Amino acid sequence: MPLEFEMDNALAQSGTIVSIADILTFLGLASPTAQQTTIATASLLAAQGAVIRHLHYDPRLLLQTEFYPRMNSNPVSGEGVWETDATSAYFRNLTDAATTELQVARLPIREQDASSNSIQVWIDYDARSGTRSGSFPDSSLKVEGVDYHPNYDGVDSRGYKICKDGIFRSEGRWPGLAGSVKIRYAAGYTAEELAGTDPIIDASPIREAVIDETVRRVHKTYSRMKKRTGFGTGALSSESLGDYSYSADGALLSQLVGSGSDIMAETALKLESFVNFGAMLSS
Repeated sequence: MPLEFEMDNALAQSGTIVSIADILTFLGLASPTAQQTTIATASLLAAQGAVIRHLHYDPRLLLQTEFYPRMNSNPVSGEGVWETDATSAYFRNLTDAATTELQVARLPIREQDASSNSIQVWIDYDARSGTRSGSFPDSSLKVEGVDYHPNYDGVDSRGYKICKDGIFRSEGRWPGLAGSVKIRYAAGYTAEELAGTDPIIDASPIREAVIDETVRRVHKTYSRMKKRTGFGTGALSSESLGDYSYSADGALLSQLVGSGSDIMAETALKLESFVNFGAMLSS
């Protein structure tokens, strides 16, 4: 059974790591108003974006095409070749090969059955990130296991190999010229892994981080509205009858809505083991 490159139906349709229905459940809203749903949806999208920025990749299982390296990794060697067309000639410098390891942006790399061709690698030293006409021809397609291999370090619950560090190894050396490598690969976590129901891979801290940050943004929105409508914002410290009034515990409210940073320190700690530090260092 091939690995599906999409989330479950609800997540695929919403384009989010967590469904809005789950968020409303966590907020204790069985019958939300239109305003509550709108605020929760906007908060979810903002929270997911913040988590993705912190991870430096989208953790959902996706199939994408990317170009590497992102920048020239070697100084110009002084060697080169003359290239000509119908009207002009120019000298193109060549760079040395860079390294046997190539770090990609998304984690973890997922193996797929042979019929799906989920991992494909092309090398074209004059591709210019695919902008040159005729770049990355079929003849530049490399063979997995012969020319390169992902640094597989485990097997998922479906029996497919995974590469948690996001590194492709070459049997020779990867070129150092920016945009000369084209890679099509599947990476990310399944809906079951994000939910914490997979028997082998537990990526539920990512989903929990999105939920925490969504709830924080919802309460922050209502705290700015300066009236007690919709969701409560913090622990109630006092109230009175008659012309109803209330006050929320200031210290708890400050923790809840945050200090203006993208994500809370607690969220960053929860996500630490999923951040692609290798991509950060190589970019």
